[in-house]
Amino acid sequence: MRKEAGMDKSRILIVEDERITSDHLRRLLKRLGYDVVGIAGNGTEALERLKNLHPDLLLVDIGLPGDLDGVQIAQQTREDRDIPVVFLTAFSDTDTIRRARISEPYGFIVKPFVEEELHATIEIALQQHTDRKQKAEKARATTQVLSDTKEELRAVTARLFRIQEDERAQISRDLHDDVGQRVALLQISIETLWQRLPPEFRDAYGVDLDGVVAEFQSLTWQLRDISHRLHPSILDHLGLVAALKSMAENFESHFSRPARVIAQNLPEQFSSEVSVELYRIAQEALNNIIRHAGEDVTVTMTLQGTPQGLDFSICDTGPGMDTGNLRQSNGLGLRSMAERADLIGGRLAIESVSGRGTCIRVRVPLAEGVHDAGN
Repeated sequence: MRKEAGMDKSRILIVEDERITSDHLRRLLKRLGYDVVGIAGNGTEALERLKNLHPDLLLVDIGLPGDLDGVQIAQQTREDRDIPVVFLTAFSDTDTIRRARISEPYGFIVKPFVEEELHATIEIALQQHTDRKQKAEKARATTQVLSDTKEELRAVTARLFRIQEDERAQISRDLHDDVGQRVALLQISIETLWQRLPPEFRDAYGVDLDGVVAEFQSLTWQLRDISHRLHPSILDHLGLVAALKSMAENFESHFSRPARVIAQNLPEQFSSEVSVELYRIAQEALNNIIRHAGEDVTVTMTLQGTPQGLDFSICDTGPGMDTGNLRQSNGLGLRSMAERADLIGGRLAIESVSGRGTCIRVRVPLAEGVHDAGN
């Protein structure tokens, strides 16, 4: 099928060292409606012409003389320019075809040429190249959409976590400043009223009152503990290391399992966002240890500065777990930890060996120019 008048002609560069063959090929191509932009007799000449001619397709003889043969021309064209190549060859043996395929050509034409075969091979090559470019563009567009969607989801997740932290802080303040104070005042009122009662009444019901007062004290401590877990004020006032040490102490006192915090070579400062997310990761990790690591377990939290940023780990001496199954699980706790690490530009990894415990590791990059504060 020849090109119709008025249609854009496909531009073809012929790379053929035999002048009779190239002239015959040019006449055929013009009759078929193509624009022959030039003829090169060797590889070096072909590369020079490619710089200025910008053809839509190359017809290249495999057996070119000189330092660059047709296969090398096709390989360079594929690497440097997005131009389809069709090989011309007088030989169709298996070795020649196998060698030529290395350059991923769009077709082969065996000499002497048959006009219909030449036309069909060129049209198929041009169409395949167009299709490949369209698929590549769609793939790039899809990748960009996925990247944009990922960034949007990350922004939404960050906003949800910030809202969650704000709500926790508000509930924590309400518990401490309102409910906690009212419970304390109620305890004081009961003790004051008790002092006004007749001695014989106090003697008769003193044990009962002691039980009530003890319950009020327990409730006060529980409210303080809930308030602290919702939003640790120590994190705002004294920093991440102090907050982690307080968390470890509470873990020991509540669950009778040894826990320690090691801090080394920390930078002088890092953002409050990093502190909050690492604190929440540690909190979730300790909850997992309580649920899965058993009674006889020791916990070590290590926060260490590196030239690249911060390395944070929470390791236990429990029974370990199957990390293969872990990656396939839908646990919200693990997903939340990974999302929190991602929000601060970090990466979360889980290492576990059966019978030798589990380590959750987070590596967080920090801005350049942050100086160490020492151990």
